[in-house]
Amino acid sequence: MKRRIAFVDYFPTHYRKRLYEELAQRTEADFYFFADERERYWNREIPLADYGDYRRIELRRFRPFDEAVMPGLAPRLRPSRYDAVIKSLNGKLMLPLVYGAAKASQLPFVLWTGMWAHPTTRTHRYTLRATEAVYRGADAIVAYGDHVRRFVLETPGVASEKIFVAGQAVDGARFRAVERSPNGNATVLFIGQFEERKGLPELLSAFASIDEPSARLELVGNGSMESQVRALAARDERVSVVGYVPQEELPGRLAAARCLVLPSITTAEDKEPWGLVVNEAMHAGLPVVASDGVGAAAGGLVSDGSNGFVVPERDPRALAHALRRLIDDVELAEEMGARARVDVEQFNYDRMAEAFVSAVEHAIAHKSK
Repeated sequence: MKRRIAFVDYFPTHYRKRLYEELAQRTEADFYFFADERERYWNREIPLADYGDYRRIELRRFRPFDEAVMPGLAPRLRPSRYDAVIKSLNGKLMLPLVYGAAKASQLPFVLWTGMWAHPTTRTHRYTLRATEAVYRGADAIVAYGDHVRRFVLETPGVASEKIFVAGQAVDGARFRAVERSPNGNATVLFIGQFEERKGLPELLSAFASIDEPSARLELVGNGSMESQVRALAARDERVSVVGYVPQEELPGRLAAARCLVLPSITTAEDKEPWGLVVNEAMHAGLPVVASDGVGAAAGGLVSDGSNGFVVPERDPRALAHALRRLIDDVELAEEMGARARVDVEQFNYDRMAEAFVSAVEHAIAHKSK
């Protein structure tokens, strides 16, 4: 018997489409989307998923994000309509609304979270106790990775058996399909938003200390720090600020690089939940140099010394040392890239969907006790 699920998230991105499809095959799911303050995480140059695609895969219902969703959703969250509701940990209004409606109607509630450090802004300090109450009150929790699981378990009163790990996935086919062609090109590639949390000043400082004329650093992306990044990059002729690149061109960029670097740092508001560009690079056969502030590293995808290197965040010296090893040693980079391509296969949509289904079953069993 397929469970009837209400799945509530902020907006449909291209990298979640396959997850929604897998869940639609395993459950009778209604998907509800809304827009909220978390849009600051989204690069607006990247188009959202095509609603037409979702109609073709015949999801039970697909409701585009709309402010009208919020007041009309709570009355629908009843056991007579659904067996459980899944809600991501976002939405300063939508999260308490969905959680409160589920509790009021005795509908099993599953929380989906990628947070592994509570933000330290003044506003977030006030929300800490409420967030911990949701962790305790959820009938099941789906975590982005083991790093998130460990963090949630630091909350008193949270049982380990109700946490299920859904390692983050991307559709790797388009990245695997492009033949690697580095041709001795010692290019270090960064892909991401030009924002404080990405650690770009630290990266530029690290690269400047690498005394290798043939090395290149390409910065792909855009964001609020673009002017600052371009000013810093102008000091080194080996650095190029590419700017925004459409999704369809990323596989080619990755195929021509020596490695990917993601030097994310922890800020008052952010700690990189995962970093899906890491999955994309590994599918393309690249080793990854990531800081320990990257979820994909803390969550076990990037394995230090095996498929890449993990360095302390905000440490340009350690970052430079790791990059230099891959710049200087082509064979090491190729060996690590080959292992990366194998290791990333474990992080797939099938396993993600199964984790959600298992969490739903646990939530239902817990609520029936």
